[in-house]
Amino acid sequence: MITGTEILKHLSPLSEDTREELIHIYKTETNNRIVTQWRKGASHKRALELLTDYISEEFGHENWKCNIGNFFETFFPYRIHTDTSLKESSYQTIVVPIDWTHEADADLDDNVLYVFEQRWYKEGTMFMKGSPKTNENSRTNTETREYSEVYDIREGYCIDDDIIQDCDHLPKENFEGLTIAKKLKWEPGKPFTFPRTALHCSNNWHNLGIERKLGLSLFTTTKR
Repeated sequence: MITGTEILKHLSPLSEDTREELIHIYKTETNNRIVTQWRKGASHKRALELLTDYISEEFGHENWKCNIGNFFETFFPYRIHTDTSLKESSYQTIVVPIDWTHEADADLDDNVLYVFEQRWYKEGTMFMKGSPKTNENSRTNTETREYSEVYDIREGYCIDDDIIQDCDHLPKENFEGLTIAKKLKWEPGKPFTFPRTALHCSNNWHNLGIERKLGLSLFTTTKR
């Protein structure tokens, strides 16, 4: 459920110079670099220094901090998951789309992230009701196939078939009981934010002609 203290929106677009600087930081970052079959990543810390004032202005306050985050260069669409943590309070996720590789006739306007109304207040988890066990070992998240502890789950509700088709990288059962809060367009240079507790996933952007996406995720908490 969206509350008055949660933010779910696009932020102000970045300048082209800032976007190019983020690409440079990613390419030259050597600390905590991640390489798996389906994505590459790198430390967020230099990028956070660049964006701190921007984020404070967009939030409208300085009562936040970011201890966790990463660049992600991904070659496959994301599952339904949350960005929560047991080690710190969960405030807002900030996603900064930076770059992409796509076909000349790609349907770029239809590239979105789905944010659901449902909330999760435990450790970061992939929501995989109806999916078989995986051997991905590519996230620190656990795998949850029983949704009774998802807040505001709508028992018996079946999500719209258009969304199932848009997210056909996932089985329909993954979406049981979920309702859409917002679709956020994913476009380089146009950041957005949503609560870390919110379930969310990408659509299947392979179907749109997109081959690769580079972004930055920052997972924030409030200062004590």
